[in-house]
Amino acid sequence: TPYNGSVPPAHTYPPQQIPAPYNGSGPSAIPSNLNQPYNAIVPTTVPPPVVNVGLRPVVHVTPVKKSLVEAYLLWLIFGLVGAHHFYLKRPFFGLVYFFTFGLLGCGYLIDLFRMPYLVKKVNERESEGPQVGAEKKNISDAYTLWFPFGLLGFHHFYLGNPWIGVLYLFTFGLFGIGWLVDLFRIPSLVKDANNQTLEKRERKVCTAYILAMSPLGIFGTHHFYLNRPITGCLYFFTFGLLGVGWLADWFRIPILVRRANKEIFEGNVEEKFLDDAYILWFPFGLCGTHHFYLNRPIWGTLYFFTFGLLGLGWLVDGCRMPCLVKECNKKSEERARLPVYQVPRTGYVISTQGGQAAHMNFNNPNFVPQQAAPQQMPFPPAYQYGQPANVPSYMEQPPPYSSPGNSQNTDETTKSSK
Repeated sequence: TPYNGSVPPAHTYPPQQIPAPYNGSGPSAIPSNLNQPYNAIVPTTVPPPVVNVGLRPVVHVTPVKKSLVEAYLLWLIFGLVGAHHFYLKRPFFGLVYFFTFGLLGCGYLIDLFRMPYLVKKVNERESEGPQVGAEKKNISDAYTLWFPFGLLGFHHFYLGNPWIGVLYLFTFGLFGIGWLVDLFRIPSLVKDANNQTLEKRERKVCTAYILAMSPLGIFGTHHFYLNRPITGCLYFFTFGLLGVGWLADWFRIPILVRRANKEIFEGNVEEKFLDDAYILWFPFGLCGTHHFYLNRPIWGTLYFFTFGLLGLGWLVDGCRMPCLVKECNKKSEERARLPVYQVPRTGYVISTQGGQAAHMNFNNPNFVPQQAAPQQMPFPPAYQYGQPANVPSYMEQPPPYSSPGNSQNTDETTKSSK
């Protein structure tokens, strides 16, 4: 039956929501098999759901996880030169493996059994985002460096004890005695390294100058002291970048100490610096060291096998180095602004549709959100405008659409329309 414009007396319609009578000039909006008028009330607009006061909407971006299969493939083919460590964002171990052929094969074989642990740790670190302070040391890494290169103090350099590391370097682990004793005390050494307070970790300019200007500086001891193990390892195997980097460090020790303390107190900063890039560019930039430093591993590998694009790319990079550093820092800032690094680590409440709220906890990846108590919404439920409290909306009642208590009026209207 076409809609005749009659309105049941129990309903109150705003003027702008009264539908016009059907004039028969087009298809009816009401199904023809219904013998009662369409009396459902549909508001013109429905307010959107709101977020609770004091909270902001968050889009959680999941970082790309490292694959265990890919890590094993890199370990099998190029593991002796540390390819799997570079893949797992462990450049310090990657360089150590590169110059020692996988710790003379010992570390290479150990990684066969601890690869699942390494992949799990890097995925957890990526999901948590940057942490304040230096990255915590772990026992498996310390033991891997202890055998056999612990005789040269590698595990002490890793645990932030450069003085003991230098002593082991020149005495072959205190003639082997200290090396054997460390087999039993490595767990306590790792615990002490992780429990150091920020005040104890603060680096001093005087100490850094003593290490840098002594003959030990050519082996990068001052970089190990300043929590720069990658640069220290590079100095160790290249004799201070053939002495060039070692001499340049004499004039920039205060700057390096200030950067190290900033990283200790404010967290791991991914900012790259122009002076570091130029020191790596000359003379070892022919091997692509500055590209590896600027997170450009493809270009670094290309330079390594082509001797800096036959020297031409190396010369060009000397002119465009400021642009490369600026571009690298810009990408780091964009990654830092991703929502995954801005999500608070404590539980909070964020509202959902229908006036319900869910308590979210991002500390536990297996956490299942639970509905909280209904929150008061700034608008009434949809499709209930002007109806009695005991009358469900037209979305909750089957056709024909009518209101209880108005059946008599509806029957009279139907007879008159017939």
